[in-house]
Amino acid sequence: MTRKLFPVLAAIALLSAPALRAQRDDLEPEAAPVASGIGINLTAVARLVGGGGILFKTAVDVTNNTGTASQVDFYFDGTTGGAPVAVNGSVRNDGTLVAQGTGGDVAGHRNIHFDDFVDALVQAGMLPASVEADGVIGSTLFVFGGFSKSGQGAVTARFYNDGCGGTLGQAINGREITTSEPTKLVVTARNTLGEADVPQLYTNLFINNTGLTPTGSGDASAIDVKVSAVSSKTGAAVGTPLPLSGINPGATVAINVFTSLAIPADEDTVLVTIQVTSGTSAIDAVAVAIDDATHDGTTTKAASAAF
Repeated sequence: MTRKLFPVLAAIALLSAPALRAQRDDLEPEAAPVASGIGINLTAVARLVGGGGILFKTAVDVTNNTGTASQVDFYFDGTTGGAPVAVNGSVRNDGTLVAQGTGGDVAGHRNIHFDDFVDALVQAGMLPASVEADGVIGSTLFVFGGFSKSGQGAVTARFYNDGCGGTLGQAINGREITTSEPTKLVVTARNTLGEADVPQLYTNLFINNTGLTPTGSGDASAIDVKVSAVSSKTGAAVGTPLPLSGINPGATVAINVFTSLAIPADEDTVLVTIQVTSGTSAIDAVAVAIDDATHDGTTTKAASAAF
């Protein structure tokens, strides 16, 4: 699927859903009306079994910060069992997901919370129940109809597990989409496994093809990305750069930074660069430093690297 930007208002791209994403052949045509307004992208929305057999889920909060009602549409792209999945719809005021354009508006000053967004898609009949057992990872773009100013709408996620008698999780803020989206990012990653007297941490990196073009014109495409690292101690390149090929629009891929880039054992902090090497889509990324014992994590959004 492709997502495309339309004209800019107040520095936030005005999205038009018909142009936002071309329909895949295996999806029904979009229902009318569709929302046009600010777009907010969640880099990682997943339901996965991680290390130690721990189930990770994604809670999502969709918030109308204004006093004006707004139609809120969503576009989910993911991968399950190596196969792409893609669905779209609208958020209804009662907190259910419905066919696009059939849910009415989300009231002003209203927060809609989903404890498990993937399960909400399954309960709505938009994804098969098999994805919950097979695991799925992707991204979700939300469009707030009629809004054109930063902060009028908000979307956040909590990627969490319940393997400790309670829950442990990390927050991921949605990214407001503009017509100046990055194709090169940088973020710090740490790995302290085996070091004495420090928390035992490792870093996973989630890289998302936003499915939106950097300038808001033309069609987004699958992209190739190179991930590389520089030592924080020496400033020299370390490890082996990792090429990631054929990341489809909307798709999110995850890597263990130090393992995937073969970072030497004597390095515990690196600056990671993620750069598009082929294709026309912009990217987003989140680094998650995970405690090896508790599976708790701390997220850091990758910054645009305009250099």
